[in-house]
Amino acid sequence: MENTVELAPDQLVVTPVGMTKIAALKEAVRVPKAHVVGASIDAGILKESKGLRMPGTAIPGYWAGTFRKAGEETFFNIKQTSEPVVIQLKDARYTRIVIGVAQPRELVDQINNWIATRD
Repeated sequence: MENTVELAPDQLVVTPVGMTKIAALKEAVRVPKAHVVGASIDAGILKESKGLRMPGTAIPGYWAGTFRKAGEETFFNIKQTSEPVVIQLKDARYTRIVIGVAQPRELVDQINNWIATRD
């Protein structure tokens, strides 16, 4: 497991776990609930170019940290063998967050249900 995700009443918090915290160069990524658009599983995203690491780690089969491509920043913390959860954002530093978690499909459902309860 690369990350844990907390859905607080007003924000989403992605916390890298163990050594991935060092590779990702982040203690946590916090995003206000109002900036979370939705979540999905996208197996193809790991085959795409990630862009430039700024800062981050990229070794064969593992990406962690901030990557910039076409003027957008994406936070990655995922192994090639993980099922990628993609969290789409708006009006935030990152355009999206791409992570590996223990139960990806359940997390996608939780995030989409969580944002549906916005005031």
